Amino acid sequence: MADALTLQDWLSRLTPGETPIFRHTRDALLALRTRSEDMTARELAAVVLADPLATLRLIFAANNRTNRHFGADVATVEHALMMQGVGRYLDRVAQCGVVEDTPIGQRPEALNSLYRLLRIAQHAAWQARDFAILHTDVRAEEVQVAVLLYYAPEFLIWLQSPESAEHLARLRRRLESNEAERKALGFALIPLKLAMLEAWRIPDLTRDLLNKDYGARPRQAIVQACFEIAHHSRHGWWDEHLDAAYEALGRIENTPPEVIVATVHANAVRAARFGHWIPAAPAAAWLPMLPGPWPPEPGEEEEEAAPAPAARPLPDPDVLNQALQGIEQHLDGSLTLAQMSAHILRGLHTGLGLSRILFAMVTPDGKRVKSRFTLGIPQDDPLRHFEFPLETRDLFGQLMTKMQGVWLNEGNREKLWPMVSPGLRGAIGSYDFYAMSLHAGNRPVGLIYADRGHGACSLDAHTYADFKMFCLQAARGLGRVRQ
Repeated sequence: MADALTLQDWLSRLTPGETPIFRHTRDALLALRTRSEDMTARELAAVVLADPLATLRLIFAANNRTNRHFGADVATVEHALMMQGVGRYLDRVAQCGVVEDTPIGQRPEALNSLYRLLRIAQHAAWQARDFAILHTDVRAEEVQVAVLLYYAPEFLIWLQSPESAEHLARLRRRLESNEAERKALGFALIPLKLAMLEAWRIPDLTRDLLNKDYGARPRQAIVQACFEIAHHSRHGWWDEHLDAAYEALGRIENTPPEVIVATVHANAVRAARFGHWIPAAPAAAWLPMLPGPWPPEPGEEEEEAAPAPAARPLPDPDVLNQALQGIEQHLDGSLTLAQMSAHILRGLHTGLGLSRILFAMVTPDGKRVKSRFTLGIPQDDPLRHFEFPLETRDLFGQLMTKMQGVWLNEGNREKLWPMVSPGLRGAIGSYDFYAMSLHAGNRPVGLIYADRGHGACSLDAHTYADFKMFCLQAARGLGRVRQ
C-alpha cells in the first residue's frame, strides 16, 4: 500500500534515469537533426523546455555525469546542451522512450491526467519566466527550469507508481491537496519533491527557488505566486487565491494590480498557444469567466460564472470548428458545467461573432429558467437578470416546450415581440436576437440567447443556421457534463 511507504522508499522507487518524454517533444527534436550544425543551444532549449520530462532528463544527466567537477552545477537547459553538444544531444533523442508508448500511456484516462499536469506545469513555468524577466532577472531560465522540475516527481509517480497516482487523484477531488497527499503517500508532496531533487543532485540554487522558507526573496516569491496562478486558474479565473498572487507580484514588480492581471492573462494565452499540441484544456480557455450569482446545486461546488464584457469580434470559422470539436471531444463527462460552458460561449462569441450572449438554465426546483453564464453583457445591464417561469406561455416559455429556435427580426417583430413579457422586453431592448432552447433527452435544461447589440453587423440567415447547429451540439455537451 502507498501509505506504508516511507519517504526513503519513495526516493528509491522513483528514479529519473531513462525517463520517457512526450511524443510531440521527440518528434520536434528529431525534425531538427538536419539543422544540428547551425542550431544554437538556445534555440534547442526552447523545445526541451516545453516538456518537464525532457527537461528533467537533460538536467539530471548533466548533474550526474561521471566526469562532473566540483562547482560545475548545471541549472539551465541551455547550459546542459552546451556541455553535451547540440549535435550529440539530437543524435541521442531517437533512443528516448515516449510517454504515449508506456503502459500508463496506453490507458486513456491516465494519459489525460498526465496531459492535464503538463498543462499546469507549462503554464506555471511560462508565468514564472516572464515575471522573472520583468523583474530584470538575467537568469530567468533558472526560474523556468526550477518550476518544471517541481512537477517532475509527480510525473514520475504517474509513470512508475500509477496506482498511487490514481489514488491521489481520487482523494484530491474531495480533500484539500495536502491532506489528500498525506492519505495517499504518507506525507505531503513538497518535502518529497525537495528530497528527490536533492537526491538527484539538482543544484542548490534550483531547490532553493522552490523552498517556501525563502519565500521573502523576490525570485522565490515570483515562483510561489506563479504556482498559485497555475493551480487555481485551471478550472476558472474567479478563485480568491488568485488575488493574493496578483498582489504579491504587484509588490515585487512595483506594478498596479490591473497591469499584473493583464500580464497574467496574456501569459496564459501565450502558454496555451505554445502547448497547442496538448489534448487538455488550458487555463486560457476559461479567461472570460468571472463570478456570477447562482445557487449551487446539491453536491456541486460553486462554479457559476459570468464572463467579462467583450467587444464583438468578426466571425471566425476556425474558432467555431474548434469549439464544436472541443464539445465533441468531451462527451465523456470529463468537463464540469463551467468548463463545457466556456467552450459554448467561445464558439458563439468568437466563432459566430455574437456580442451579447446569455446561457440560462432551468433552476434546481424545475420551476424557472434563470441566467447562469453571460458574455459581453455589462454588470449593470438588466439582461444579466434574465429569468422567466418555465411554464409561462410567453415566447421564451413556448420555446422551452421542445428543442427549437427563434430569430426575432423586423420581418416578424410585430407578431413575436408582444409575446415577450414586458420585463424581458425592457431587459432585451430593441435588438434583433436569436434564442434556442436546450434539451437533454426529453428534459429541458436551458436556453441560449444571443444578439449583436450595437454592432454594425446585423443578424443574418446564415449565422442563424450556424447558431441552431451549434446549439444542438451545445445541448449534447451539456447533457454529458460531469455531475
